[in-house]
Amino acid sequence: MISINILILTGQQSYSILKKISNSIKGHQINVYKVPISISAFITQKLAKQALKSIDLSSYDLVLLPGFIQWSSKNLEEQFSISIRKGPEFASDLPLILENIESIELSTELPADKQLKLTGETEYQKIVQDQINNAKKNIDQANYYINKKVSDIMIGRDLPPPIIAEIVNCTKKSDKSIIKKAQHYIDSGADIIDIGCIANKPKPSRVKEIIKLLQSNFNILLSIDSMNTEEIHSAVEEKIDMILSLDIGNYKEFISIPKDIPIVILPTNINKGYFPEDPQTRVQNLFTLTEKMFNLGFTKLIADPLLETPISPGIVPSLTTYFLYRKKVQQDEFKKFELPMFFGISNVVELMDIDSVGINGLLASIAVELDMGILFTVEHSTKLMGGVKELKEAVKLNYVSKYKKSPPINQGIQIFKAKGKTSQKMPRIDLNENPIIINKRDPSYEPDKKGYFKIYVNHYKKKIYILFYSNSHDLIKTIIGTNAEDISKCIIDLQLTDHSQHLNYLGRELSKAEFCLEMGKPYIQDFE
Repeated sequence: MISINILILTGQQSYSILKKISNSIKGHQINVYKVPISISAFITQKLAKQALKSIDLSSYDLVLLPGFIQWSSKNLEEQFSISIRKGPEFASDLPLILENIESIELSTELPADKQLKLTGETEYQKIVQDQINNAKKNIDQANYYINKKVSDIMIGRDLPPPIIAEIVNCTKKSDKSIIKKAQHYIDSGADIIDIGCIANKPKPSRVKEIIKLLQSNFNILLSIDSMNTEEIHSAVEEKIDMILSLDIGNYKEFISIPKDIPIVILPTNINKGYFPEDPQTRVQNLFTLTEKMFNLGFTKLIADPLLETPISPGIVPSLTTYFLYRKKVQQDEFKKFELPMFFGISNVVELMDIDSVGINGLLASIAVELDMGILFTVEHSTKLMGGVKELKEAVKLNYVSKYKKSPPINQGIQIFKAKGKTSQKMPRIDLNENPIIINKRDPSYEPDKKGYFKIYVNHYKKKIYILFYSNSHDLIKTIIGTNAEDISKCIIDLQLTDHSQHLNYLGRELSKAEFCLEMGKPYIQDFE
């Protein structure tokens, strides 16, 4: 680490906190200057300029301003001929920023914590591009384009696994519903849209319609999740990009299809109800089916050892199968069977009543560590809303960590939702100063004579809808936005209410709605 001399400008309230933090940081010389204003976010360009004029800057390499200021420091930087950049929004992030300061180009516009995130994203893209360039030189059975005519996405060794997002029960959904779901998945970072069919209710003609619908609206890879012969053949006729899935019991029914379609293969015989539990048997079955399909001329296969639900039937045996498969194909004797692996994450996330973000993060780390070829997930139930985006970010975090040979922490990519890494510094509270202590809830409420509000959150459109009604239930005004503060200001400007209790209630509910929108959490309005 190169030692640099840093000057930090802050407000009166944050001064003691930053002073304490800066004294604990080793490797850099840091001085903290108290600007004559209470809150650091309110430091203006004029105040900062006055402060800098009163300081000898010749010994400093860098000036850090509060991350929450709303103006650019570019003009000050030019006036004083020294780097004047924005620090983090929260003081507790300062040690992390300074630890990575050599790899971050601090900004005159963005707070340092957001700049660190951009740096992490940039680093991820650079690593991916380097690995793709290597992969292009080594195309083989375990390393290939899914369909180069549609997309440059590759699947294979040392590449970030693409994400398949399934539209569950797709064949019974309306066109409008399918388009909405597909657009949401694409916006969330999905690489492939999967057409989920319904077991024992084949609809081959509908499969064709859906493929044409998606191909006409999006330029994205498509897969079909079906074990039905007619549905799969219908999909092949419409040039589907991937097939999920063939096994020992049905592969002979598809000998005539193009041999360059990527196909997921299973260690099962579902037609006969054969589903082996033993990891060794599963791996051997995959090797056997791989050899048979290679002999038939198929060139793009993906092995699915089958990820199963925790506790029952149990996730550990299935993870053992993945590990065993990876170890065996690295041996010379079994190298000819090496295929990219399919990791069905939704088999775990969907069947656990635990927030999806942590599960997605852990499974992504396992996937990257075992060099999975492709990940499969869904957002079928309410609790999984936003899961594709979570999984995408988790892959990035773990992928960068893999190539930096470090744990997935402090890489500039974070997927915190309910929790986080920053904390608020509590002042000393003097209980002798007769504070007002509220021990019970006051349920009293005086109705607003102007009317009432109904609030809704649409996760697909990523909007908050506020409907204002008269007390005779006539709709007076509709407001649509994403930010609770902006919506509140609009309501005040429109003078829809000046009722203090109602404003208090609205602030609480709009803040909750914004949080739910951001977190992908269902919003339920708490009516007064």
